[in-house]
Amino acid sequence: MKEKIRTEMREKVESIKKLVDDIVNERIDIPDNALVVNFDSTLNIFTKKRIELIDIINVYAPTSVQELADISNRTKQAVDRDLKLLERFDVVRLEKRGKFTVPIVKREMIVLPLRKPKSQKEEVVVADIYFKNKLINEIIGVPL
Repeated sequence: MKEKIRTEMREKVESIKKLVDDIVNERIDIPDNALVVNFDSTLNIFTKKRIELIDIINVYAPTSVQELADISNRTKQAVDRDLKLLERFDVVRLEKRGKFTVPIVKREMIVLPLRKPKSQKEEVVVADIYFKNKLINEIIGVPL
């Protein structure tokens, strides 16, 4: 049983490696609206709460910041603060519609480095890869 699990894990890891290789070597088209951030930006931009907001916007398409706050069970002020930061980093757009501000996710894919490069010459990037706002590991079934 353990050997079967190891084999499945190796296959999944290889499929992730192939996916990353295909992206790096441009065999897979990354959407024009993909966002690739550096290590420091990763730490500053993407918290669990902000990623949850991105997911809620995509799933529920709230028609106002207040509706997003209600769905996420957070205060409007906290949600507004996070949305403004995500807007500053070009992840979301805040569109005025009458008296409401509607949050819209602008990116289909975000590549997040998980560690700072050891040197400027290091070419390997360790990253979580998001496609259409879903973590690739979740899409292909690799446990986090």
